[in-house]
Formats: sequence, C-alpha cells, structure tokens
Amino acid sequence: MPGKFRIYSTDISATLNPDSSSPVPATLIIFDQDPVFSEYNPAGSAQDRGSVIRTLGGVVIQDFGVSVQDGLISFSDTAALNQATVTALQSAYETIDGQWYFTDGYECWKVQFSRNPKGFRAWRNILYAYNNYTIFSYEINLIVISKEI
Repeated sequence: MPGKFRIYSTDISATLNPDSSSPVPATLIIFDQDPVFSEYNPAGSAQDRGSVIRTLGGVVIQDFGVSVQDGLISFSDTAALNQATVTALQSAYETIDGQWYFTDGYECWKVQFSRNPKGFRAWRNILYAYNNYTIFSYEINLIVISKEI
C-alpha cells in the first residue's frame, strides 16, 4: 500500500492529496512506501541569517532571521522503491530548473531537486537482487522554494 509521500507537477494548485484532485497533475509520483524505517526531516536545515561582530566597544549583532527558502527537505529509505518509481523520480530530477510540489500528507511545499548535495540517488538492493527481485534504496534532497500548505 503506498504511503502519503507524493511529488507532483505545479500545473495544479498545491494540495495534500493530488491523487483525487481535479484536474489530475501532469506528473504524479507516488512513493511505494513512506520512509518509515529511515530519516525524514520536514523542517529542513534552515540556516540562521546574521552575524556577531566583536568590536572594542562591545558587539554588533546582525539578525536577519530564518527564511523558508533556506530549507532543505531530506529523506531516504532502504529497500523501498520499485523500478517504475525510480524511473519517474530520475526523470523529475533530470528536469532542468524543474519545480515540483512535495507533500507528506500533512504539509506541502514547492520544491526543486538539489544539485549539491545530489537531489536524487537510487541504488539496487543487492540482497533482494540476489533473489531476482528488483527493489531500490534511495536518498532525496529537496530545496524549499515556498511552503504552500
């Protein structure tokens, strides 16, 4: 049974359930399972913007806060994706300047695949391959453009 994780095209409005939206998005990638046995950080790694400059008379503090665009959503899982899902994710990753919606079923962001660190990596699980079953482990890094829902 598929989980709630989805990556879909921005030709429709942001939604938590793109499967049942009308119209259906041109590209809809449904993860075979959510990363329940691995890491998922929806808050991302937003960096604080600012500095502390020490001077003879004390300190000068510059605080610019945290911006949602500084976020990086990262998740991965082992033995979790089939060949069709990997092919769809690879195609989305290879889209130059491609923007997508990503939802975990609770929140939705407009994102772009990261180029550094690499936005999508998938590798065949050798233990399953030995038994003639093709399943992939993966790692995904998405740059947050905006939080939609």
